[in-house]
Amino acid sequence: AVAPAKLSSKMSTGIKAQGKVVAKAPKSVTTCALKDTSAKVASIAAAAAIAIAAPMVAPEQAFARDVAPYAGLTPCKKNAAFQKREKSEIKALEKRLKKYDAESAPALALKATIEKTKTRFANYGEQGLLCGADGLPHLIVDGNLEHLGEFAIPGLGFLYVAGWIGYAGRSYVMLNKESAKPTEGEIIIDVPMALGLMMAAGAWPVKAFFELKNGTLTAPASEITVSPRQ
Repeated sequence: AVAPAKLSSKMSTGIKAQGKVVAKAPKSVTTCALKDTSAKVASIAAAAAIAIAAPMVAPEQAFARDVAPYAGLTPCKKNAAFQKREKSEIKALEKRLKKYDAESAPALALKATIEKTKTRFANYGEQGLLCGADGLPHLIVDGNLEHLGEFAIPGLGFLYVAGWIGYAGRSYVMLNKESAKPTEGEIIIDVPMALGLMMAAGAWPVKAFFELKNGTLTAPASEITVSPRQ
């Protein structure tokens, strides 16, 4: 009766020992997993920091790389005529400022104008614009990737917004013709209908493409009047 007791005690001791080993194993795994996760987070954070810092360095790199192909153009930040123009504009405003009391409305307006002028010139210098001998920024419109923000991107944005407004107005006029009182609908705008059409017109490039493909974008030739010809 004693031997089984010892055996059971040994077995229980072995089981406890195994239980301790098993209990410790997840801790090591968890620690390794946490280390791996921390390493991944650190690498992602480093990559994000590099991505954020890249645009800040880009203008200076663009100066050294892109000035040469454009004859007579230098970075505005380093252009003497540009700096002279900035000083002359600020000096003229400060000269006008001396004519008014410090707390008067014209003086406050001139102070605000001076700050705006400084900010404008600083932005021109920091955004990588190129200036000529006249001290004025010159836009690069030849498709250079470093200067897309000067003309190409704003131009495409303007075309998109203009097309959006035009397509929404066209859709309203066409839908209003089907109403019971089309004339009244043109004089008094149906705001809920107009807002719905305005939201739907956000995808006007796709809609216009399919309408052109289906032949519904333009009026058919039979509806176009032609003057009599001899």
